[in-house]
Amino acid sequence: MITTNIFVEEITRQQILLFDCLNQLLNKGEKVALLDFPNHNNVGDNAIWLGEKAALKKMGVEIVYQCDLYSFSEKALRSRLDERGVVLLHGGGNLGTVWPEHQMFRERMIESLPDYRLIQLPQSVYFKNDSAKYRFSQIAKTHSNFHILLRDRQSFQILKELDLNVKLCPDMALALGPVEEQGKSLVDVVWLSRSDHETVGDQRLDTSVSVEKLDWLVGEPGVFYSKFIARFTVRIRRLVQRIFRNSKFFRDHLWRSNVAFFDLLARSRFKRGIRTLSRGKIVVTDRLHGHILSTLIGKHQVLLDNHYRKIGNYLDCFASSSEGIFYLGDDNSDFEHKVLEALNSKQKE
Repeated sequence: MITTNIFVEEITRQQILLFDCLNQLLNKGEKVALLDFPNHNNVGDNAIWLGEKAALKKMGVEIVYQCDLYSFSEKALRSRLDERGVVLLHGGGNLGTVWPEHQMFRERMIESLPDYRLIQLPQSVYFKNDSAKYRFSQIAKTHSNFHILLRDRQSFQILKELDLNVKLCPDMALALGPVEEQGKSLVDVVWLSRSDHETVGDQRLDTSVSVEKLDWLVGEPGVFYSKFIARFTVRIRRLVQRIFRNSKFFRDHLWRSNVAFFDLLARSRFKRGIRTLSRGKIVVTDRLHGHILSTLIGKHQVLLDNHYRKIGNYLDCFASSSEGIFYLGDDNSDFEHKVLEALNSKQKE
């Protein structure tokens, strides 16, 4: 039984918006291909994948083909999906120039699959310059049935001005609904801080509260972490990716052997993220899915942001209540006070 979640009404409201959007584009009984499984350790991307699978199952939509970035086979997709099928591109925050490998894959799918209805599941958009933005718009317009779901108004406006077919839709991880915490709180604050190139830098917290600062890309607090095992695991994953990338036979005929591990990996990463966030009485984070997963488990949050305001834009678009959520964005002058305020709010429950 899931304990009381202060955000349950908010989760339900966003789920209603999410399914209203999807029901305009997908019908019960349709067959789809779901592309670009996040074959990496980022918990947020794996939570999105699990949310996508949960939403499609609830809608009665059948997934007949899946792949990650390296194992796509047009032959295998077409053998499983007839002309009435739909191709879905995994959601996230990689539409634009921040994560070029995923953007190149997206553009390749637009050009390779012009005869299928193509749906980009909810994304955030960031282009570092106008030339990259206009280049994408020209590629997108070559597809006559390409629908792009966006999870904030700024992203929506960027692509709407390019005359692309866009809709607003909450993040797919919300389809998972409320989730039970894993374990008791061990510190006052779990500080989930970006360690990749989306970070805006470091902040300090000089209060007397206990803080555990980390990123969920590697390891897990309280669990033995071996750099050797981590490196070995990464090498195995890269070897598998290389095999599929370089072998047309594997991509065309043995793709199911790769797919068999997708959901297992995603669930393992998701549970690791939930256990990590559960260690704190409250969560401090600059990761959008630090916020979303904290919402799913009912954690009070102090939110910073990434370099293009991914969290703030999402909150502006979909959040209806600030109870238990303390957003700072790029103004960190009140950081320590907000942390103490969030802890006090938690203690009053």
